[in-house]
This record gives sequence, C-alpha cells and structure tokens, in this order.
Amino acid sequence: MMSKDEIESAVISHGFTDYKWIDPKVIVVAHWVRVKCTFGCSDYGLGTCPPNTPSVNDCDRFFKEYETGLIIRLTKYADRNAYPTEWSREMTNKLLDIEREVFLSGYQKAFLLNQTCCTLCKDCSGNRILCKDKTKSRPSPESFAVDVYQTVRNAGLDINVIAMNPSEIHRIAILLIE
Repeated sequence: MMSKDEIESAVISHGFTDYKWIDPKVIVVAHWVRVKCTFGCSDYGLGTCPPNTPSVNDCDRFFKEYETGLIIRLTKYADRNAYPTEWSREMTNKLLDIEREVFLSGYQKAFLLNQTCCTLCKDCSGNRILCKDKTKSRPSPESFAVDVYQTVRNAGLDINVIAMNPSEIHRIAILLIE
C-alpha cells in the first residue's frame, strides 16, 4: 500500500498542489444540496447525477465507511457562460489516474468524487445503465449531497460563492481512501 507521502507524491505529480487530508466522517451531507441539485442544476438527470445516485441518507452512511480522504481543490480562471469543458475532462482523467494508482496499491475501497458532473462523453446518455464509460464515470460531491462549502471550510480551506464573471473558480474533488 502507498504511504501518505506516496499518495501525496502521486497527487502532486499529476499537477495538484492544493489539497488537504480529511476524515470523511466530517463530510457534511445535507438535504438542501440535493434539492438545489434537483432544482437549479442543468445536469440533473445525467448519468452520475440525481436521480441516478443514492439517497441523501445512503450518501451520509457511505462516507462513514471511510477513515481517510483528500479534498483536492482545482483552480481555473473561467467564464460561467463558457465552462472550460476540455480543461475539466483533462482534470477528471488526472484525478481518475490518481484513484487508480491508490486502488492498485492495495486500497480496494478507493473512490473519487469528481470535481464536476461527469463530462467524459460529449453526449451523455442520461442513464446510468446506458453509460458509455461506466468504469470512468464518477459522481461529483454535490451529487452525493455534500455541502461542499461547509466541508471545505471545516477542512481549513477558503471557499466562497463566486459573484463576478468571469473570475477564478474553484472545483472540489474528494478522494476517499481505505
């Protein structure tokens, strides 16, 4: 199994330097996040988004099965009306490489909550069963009802609602390790 130092080296070697170790039991799961996902997100209904995800209560229980995790913060200057999809795909693939490295080192429960809704395919089937790339598609923290703002703040990192456009955005990934 990889040590914490080796995991950090893998994270850094993939270009991620803004991360924090956490105990996944302190991940804040809230019903309001699921409601905002359902009513306000254009990705609702896609393959890794609700209603294709576990219930809020099941998500909360899921995090309690882990002892160790990493919050990885990605930063990009972007326009919300022209989301940097290619950048996002590149980041997703790097995050998946890290997840795989951690898994292959012996952490059989390694699981990534991606920094965004799955964007691997240009045309999502919108159905988990018909997903074209089930081995790589991962849900976002929000689709697992994670209150990202409170969870990130609890970990000691800054995060704020972004009011200006364009501006620097922060995307949050969570790698669960066990």
